[in-house]
Amino acid sequence: MSYELRPVSTAADWQAMHDIRRATLFAPGRHGERVVYDDQHPDDRDPGNQCFVFLFNSEPIGVARLDRRGADGGVVRLVAILPDLQGGGHGRAMGAMIDEAARARGMTHLVINSAPTATGFYEKTGWIRAEWDASELIGIASRCVQMRKTL
Repeated sequence: MSYELRPVSTAADWQAMHDIRRATLFAPGRHGERVVYDDQHPDDRDPGNQCFVFLFNSEPIGVARLDRRGADGGVVRLVAILPDLQGGGHGRAMGAMIDEAARARGMTHLVINSAPTATGFYEKTGWIRAEWDASELIGIASRCVQMRKTL
C-alpha cells in the first residue's frame, strides 16, 4: 500500500484532477443548485497556487489545491477523495502529505473552508473552527465552516 501526493503537471494529472472534482465536489445535486465546473479556472494556474493529485497504489484517488496566503500561510482548497474510497483513511493520509507540502513551502499555518459534513474529520486531524475571511463564504462556499490549523 503506497501513497503519493504529486503536483499536477501532466495532461493525465490535469484530467484526473478534473474528473475527481466533478465526481465529488461538483457532482450533480451536491449543492442544491446547478453549479458549472470550470476546468479552465485561472486560480488553478496561478503561480502562487499548487494543484495536487493524490495517488494510492499509483492510481489517482484524490485532489487538493494549496494556495499561498500571506508570507507564511496557506489555504487548502478543493479537497476530495473519490466517493467510493472515502472513510478508508485516505483523507487522513492525504491531509498529512498536504501539511508536509505546506511546511516545505515555508507555511506555518493553514486555513480551509470546510463543508459542514467534513468538519468532524478536520477536527480529528488538528483543525479548529476559526473565522479567517467571511468574504470567502459566498456561492457554493456559503454554508462552509472556516477552520485553521497550525503546522
